[in-house]
Amino acid sequence: MEIGVLRRDGRTDPFFDGTAAGRLVVRRCEACDRWFAPDASGCPGCGEEDLGWAEASGAATLVTWTILPKEPPAFLALVELAEGPWLHARLDGVERADLREGLALRAAFEHPDEGESYVLFRPWTERGSVR
Repeated sequence: MEIGVLRRDGRTDPFFDGTAAGRLVVRRCEACDRWFAPDASGCPGCGEEDLGWAEASGAATLVTWTILPKEPPAFLALVELAEGPWLHARLDGVERADLREGLALRAAFEHPDEGESYVLFRPWTERGSVR
């Protein structure tokens, strides 16, 4: 599925530096050890306004999804990272029959010729990627 050309906006540079290097980097509050999505601007727990950046494990579970009626179908999802934050992302390597709440996923990275690298998620088992 073509998602268009992604460009940095200055607020998420560490996130895109991470995706370019094949790492998932999200926001983290050092004061209370909470993790947040890359676009978070502050910690609602302790009020910290200067969130740091930290590398997440890349492990996630499927929360919900939608299938765009295209050929081939496009799978868009809301995933929960092992560290807690939820991210909107594309799924790759899945079939309609695979989809279920709680499906184990792992981050993977796309590096298009133009624009920023981005994260997507693939099904995962203890033995590795399903597809």
